[in-house]
Amino acid sequence: MKLLSPLPRPRAAGFTLIELLTVISIIAILAAASIGGYSRIVEGVRKKEASIMAMAVSNAVEQFYADYNRLPKSVSAADGTDSETTTEAGEGIVKVLKGMEGEAEALQNTRNTDYVEGIKPAKAAPKGKVAAAGGSDKWVNGIVSQDDTWEIVDPWGNYYKMKLDSDYSKDLENPNIDQIAEGRPKIIKRVIVWSPGKDGKEETWEDNPMSWE
Repeated sequence: MKLLSPLPRPRAAGFTLIELLTVISIIAILAAASIGGYSRIVEGVRKKEASIMAMAVSNAVEQFYADYNRLPKSVSAADGTDSETTTEAGEGIVKVLKGMEGEAEALQNTRNTDYVEGIKPAKAAPKGKVAAAGGSDKWVNGIVSQDDTWEIVDPWGNYYKMKLDSDYSKDLENPNIDQIAEGRPKIIKRVIVWSPGKDGKEETWEDNPMSWE
Protein backbone atom coordinates (compact mmCIF):
# COMPACT_ATOMS: atom_id res chain seq x y z
CA MET A 1 0.00 0.00 0.00
CA LYS A 2 1.40 3.38 -1.08
CA LEU A 3 1.70 5.93 1.68
CA LEU A 4 0.57 9.49 0.91
CA SER A 5 2.98 12.33 1.65
CA PRO A 6 1.71 14.78 4.26
CA LEU A 7 0.42 18.03 2.83
CA PRO A 8 2.74 21.05 3.38
CA ARG A 9 1.69 23.24 6.25
CA PRO A 10 0.48 26.64 5.08
CA ARG A 11 2.83 29.55 5.89
CA ALA A 12 1.49 31.94 8.47
CA ALA A 13 0.57 35.35 7.07
CA GLY A 14 2.83 38.31 7.94
CA PHE A 15 6.54 39.11 8.06
CA THR A 16 9.32 37.09 9.59
CA LEU A 17 11.53 38.69 12.22
CA ILE A 18 14.36 39.11 9.70
CA GLU A 19 12.03 40.80 7.22
CA LEU A 20 10.75 43.18 9.91
CA LEU A 21 14.28 44.07 10.98
CA THR A 22 15.25 44.70 7.37
CA VAL A 23 12.30 47.04 6.83
CA ILE A 24 13.02 48.88 10.09
CA SER A 25 16.68 49.30 9.07
CA ILE A 26 15.70 50.73 5.67
CA ILE A 27 13.25 53.17 7.29
CA ALA A 28 15.94 54.27 9.78
CA ILE A 29 18.45 54.89 6.96
CA LEU A 30 15.91 56.88 4.93
CA ALA A 31 14.90 58.91 8.00
CA ALA A 32 18.54 59.71 8.81
CA ALA A 33 19.16 60.77 5.21
CA SER A 34 16.06 62.96 5.25
CA ILE A 35 17.06 64.63 8.53
CA GLY A 36 20.58 65.24 7.22
CA GLY A 37 19.22 66.74 4.01
CA TYR A 38 16.80 68.94 5.94
CA SER A 39 19.60 70.15 8.22
CA ARG A 40 21.71 71.12 5.21
CA ILE A 41 18.79 73.03 3.71
CA VAL A 42 18.17 74.88 6.99
CA GLU A 43 21.84 75.84 7.34
CA GLY A 44 21.91 76.96 3.72
CA VAL A 45 18.95 79.26 4.37
CA ARG A 46 20.60 80.64 7.52
CA LYS A 47 23.83 81.36 5.67
CA LYS A 48 21.90 83.18 2.93
CA GLU A 49 20.04 85.23 5.55
CA ALA A 50 23.32 86.10 7.23
CA SER A 51 24.85 87.20 3.91
CA ILE A 52 21.85 89.44 3.21
CA MET A 53 22.09 90.98 6.68
CA ALA A 54 25.84 91.54 6.29
CA MET A 55 25.14 93.38 3.04
CA ALA A 56 22.39 95.41 4.76
CA VAL A 57 24.84 96.56 7.45
CA SER A 58 27.41 97.38 4.77
CA ASN A 59 24.82 99.39 2.81
CA ALA A 60 23.85 101.26 5.99
CA VAL A 61 27.45 102.40 6.43
CA GLU A 62 27.64 103.42 2.76
CA GLN A 63 24.44 105.47 3.14
CA PHE A 64 25.87 107.14 6.24
CA TYR A 65 28.97 108.03 4.23
CA ALA A 66 26.85 109.43 1.40
CA ASP A 67 25.05 111.74 3.85
CA TYR A 68 28.01 112.86 5.96
CA ASN A 69 31.01 112.35 3.68
CA ARG A 70 32.70 110.39 6.46
CA LEU A 71 32.43 106.94 7.99
CA PRO A 72 30.84 106.24 11.38
CA LYS A 73 33.24 105.51 14.23
CA SER A 74 32.98 102.75 16.78
CA VAL A 75 34.06 103.15 20.39
CA SER A 76 37.32 101.28 19.73
CA ALA A 77 38.21 103.04 16.45
CA ALA A 78 41.52 104.89 16.22
CA ASP A 79 42.08 107.93 14.02
CA GLY A 80 44.15 107.64 10.85
CA THR A 81 43.90 103.89 10.41
CA ASP A 82 41.39 101.34 9.17
CA SER A 83 39.15 100.21 12.01
CA GLU A 84 37.79 96.79 12.83
CA THR A 85 34.72 96.51 15.01
CA THR A 86 31.64 94.38 15.66
CA THR A 87 27.91 94.89 15.86
CA GLU A 88 27.80 94.31 19.61
CA ALA A 89 26.32 97.04 21.78
CA GLY A 90 29.61 97.96 23.44
CA GLU A 91 31.11 99.12 20.14
CA GLY A 92 28.27 101.61 19.66
CA ILE A 93 28.24 101.58 15.87
CA VAL A 94 24.78 100.04 15.54
CA LYS A 95 23.44 102.77 17.82
CA VAL A 96 24.99 105.39 15.53
CA LEU A 97 23.51 103.78 12.42
CA LYS A 98 20.15 103.51 14.18
CA GLY A 99 20.15 107.24 14.99
CA MET A 100 19.64 106.56 18.69
CA GLU A 101 22.61 108.38 20.22
CA GLY A 102 21.88 110.15 23.48
CA GLU A 103 22.34 113.83 24.22
CA ALA A 104 25.38 113.12 26.39
CA GLU A 105 27.17 111.34 23.52
CA ALA A 106 29.33 112.88 20.82
CA LEU A 107 26.76 112.84 18.04
CA GLN A 108 27.79 111.38 14.71
CA ASN A 109 24.35 110.83 13.20
CA THR A 110 23.12 114.38 13.79
CA ARG A 111 20.07 113.88 11.55
CA ASN A 112 18.96 110.84 13.57
CA THR A 113 18.52 108.84 10.38
CA ASP A 114 17.73 105.16 10.87
CA TYR A 115 20.07 103.50 8.37
CA VAL A 116 19.28 99.97 9.60
CA GLU A 117 15.49 100.22 9.65
CA GLY A 118 15.27 97.43 7.07
CA ILE A 119 16.86 94.89 9.41
CA LYS A 120 14.21 92.85 11.21
CA PRO A 121 14.04 92.49 15.01
CA ALA A 122 15.90 89.49 16.38
CA LYS A 123 14.02 86.42 17.56
CA ALA A 124 14.39 84.60 20.85
CA ALA A 125 17.02 81.89 20.52
CA PRO A 126 15.90 78.24 20.73
CA LYS A 127 15.87 76.90 24.27
CA GLY A 128 19.33 76.01 25.48
CA LYS A 129 21.06 77.69 22.54
CA VAL A 130 24.38 79.39 23.23
CA ALA A 131 26.08 81.58 20.67
CA ALA A 132 28.92 79.84 18.87
CA ALA A 133 31.49 82.51 19.74
CA GLY A 134 31.27 86.10 20.91
CA GLY A 135 27.56 86.66 20.60
CA SER A 136 24.21 86.65 22.33
CA ASP A 137 22.77 83.54 23.97
CA LYS A 138 19.29 85.09 23.99
CA TRP A 139 18.70 86.39 20.47
CA VAL A 140 19.29 85.33 16.89
CA ASN A 141 18.97 86.75 13.38
CA GLY A 142 18.28 90.47 13.61
CA ILE A 143 18.58 93.68 15.56
CA VAL A 144 18.39 93.66 19.35
CA SER A 145 17.39 96.59 21.57
CA GLN A 146 17.75 96.33 25.34
CA ASP A 147 18.11 99.11 27.92
CA ASP A 148 18.99 101.79 25.36
CA THR A 149 21.59 99.57 23.64
CA TRP A 150 21.49 98.30 20.08
CA GLU A 151 23.25 95.36 18.44
CA ILE A 152 22.85 92.99 15.51
CA VAL A 153 23.25 89.21 15.67
CA ASP A 154 23.40 86.57 12.95
CA PRO A 155 21.15 83.45 12.68
CA TRP A 156 23.43 81.61 15.13
CA GLY A 157 23.54 84.40 17.71
CA ASN A 158 27.01 85.75 16.79
CA TYR A 159 27.90 89.40 16.32
CA TYR A 160 28.89 90.51 12.84
CA LYS A 161 32.45 91.70 12.31
CA MET A 162 33.14 94.88 10.36
CA LYS A 163 36.16 96.54 8.80
CA LEU A 164 35.95 100.20 7.74
CA ASP A 165 38.25 102.22 5.49
CA SER A 166 38.80 104.80 8.21
CA ASP A 167 42.08 106.01 6.70
CA TYR A 168 40.19 106.63 3.41
CA SER A 169 42.75 104.77 1.30
CA LYS A 170 39.92 103.31 -0.81
CA ASP A 171 40.83 99.71 0.02
CA LEU A 172 40.80 97.28 2.93
CA GLU A 173 42.95 94.36 3.99
CA ASN A 174 41.08 91.16 3.13
CA PRO A 175 40.36 89.17 6.32
CA ASN A 176 39.54 86.03 4.31
CA ILE A 177 42.74 83.98 4.37
CA ASP A 178 41.41 81.70 1.64
CA GLN A 179 40.98 84.63 -0.75
CA ILE A 180 44.41 86.01 0.18
CA ALA A 181 45.92 82.66 -0.77
CA GLU A 182 44.13 82.96 -4.13
CA GLY A 183 45.78 86.35 -4.76
CA ARG A 184 43.19 88.79 -3.41
CA PRO A 185 44.87 90.58 -0.47
CA LYS A 186 42.84 93.80 -0.82
CA ILE A 187 39.15 94.62 -1.17
CA ILE A 188 38.21 97.87 -2.90
CA LYS A 189 35.39 98.94 -0.58
CA ARG A 190 34.73 101.42 2.23
CA VAL A 191 33.30 98.75 4.50
CA ILE A 192 33.08 94.99 4.65
CA VAL A 193 30.95 92.91 7.00
CA TRP A 194 31.07 89.20 7.78
CA SER A 195 29.86 86.59 10.24
CA PRO A 196 31.91 83.77 11.81
CA GLY A 197 29.15 81.41 10.69
CA LYS A 198 27.63 78.36 12.31
CA ASP A 199 30.87 77.19 13.96
CA GLY A 200 31.65 80.65 15.34
CA LYS A 201 35.22 80.40 14.06
CA GLU A 202 36.37 83.27 11.89
CA GLU A 203 39.34 81.29 10.55
CA THR A 204 37.12 78.67 8.87
CA TRP A 205 35.98 80.86 6.01
CA GLU A 206 34.06 78.26 4.02
CA ASP A 207 30.98 78.80 6.21
CA ASN A 208 31.39 82.53 6.85
CA PRO A 209 28.72 84.74 5.21
CA MET A 210 30.29 87.89 3.70
CA SER A 211 29.04 91.21 2.36
CA TRP A 212 31.53 91.32 -0.52
CA GLU A 213 30.58 88.01 -2.16
